Amino acid sequence: MYIDNTGDDGHELKIEIDGHEYTEEASESYHHDGAMDTAEVDGDDGRVDYTDTDHDGTADLATRYDDNGQQISQSHFDATSGQWTAATGGSAPAGSMTVDTAHGDQNVGPATADTTNSGHNDTAVVTDASGNTFLYTDTDGDGRADYAMEIDTKGQVTISEHTGEHQWTQVEHGHIDAGGNYQKDTAEGVLEFGADDRSWGGNDQGSGGQRMISTDSTTGEWS
Repeated sequence: MYIDNTGDDGHELKIEIDGHEYTEEASESYHHDGAMDTAEVDGDDGRVDYTDTDHDGTADLATRYDDNGQQISQSHFDATSGQWTAATGGSAPAGSMTVDTAHGDQNVGPATADTTNSGHNDTAVVTDASGNTFLYTDTDGDGRADYAMEIDTKGQVTISEHTGEHQWTQVEHGHIDAGGNYQKDTAEGVLEFGADDRSWGGNDQGSGGQRMISTDSTTGEWS
């Protein structure tokens, strides 16, 4: 594998490997949103795409492809340890989000909504066969959901945070009122989210059942 460490001009991306720091030009957009955040590095048996998912200038996601351009693995960079660690659920397609459930990682498809108005899609939306809608948000760009919002057919809203392996903790509960506005309730507690297929949309998820939902961070209004 060859990495150019001469520091060419342009969208430079730092890549740390085995304690050494290299720079490579970011010439591709991982989410195809126009933001140049990915550097392609050719090797003898394919290539590795290094992506800066949190836009701090340092690559934190490495996606390996074979000679035919098929994704074969992904790794995440831990800045604290300086090590690259193979991602779990590596069979998911590039750009897809996974959700940790009691049955292991479940692929919920790509992020299609930007809930933070950052210019980068961070949320995958799934609607199950019963009409319940689930929004999974990846806040740190590692491809794994950190928050889950469930909106059931009666307008009840449950927001949960991933707090450990197979563990989702309810952090907020509310409802959609008659005017279409989100109203926060005071209920607290732990939600065993992801314990069954319904919690992540099951096998009934699909593009035909998805709908786009967005929220105003100030008013909480959904549309």
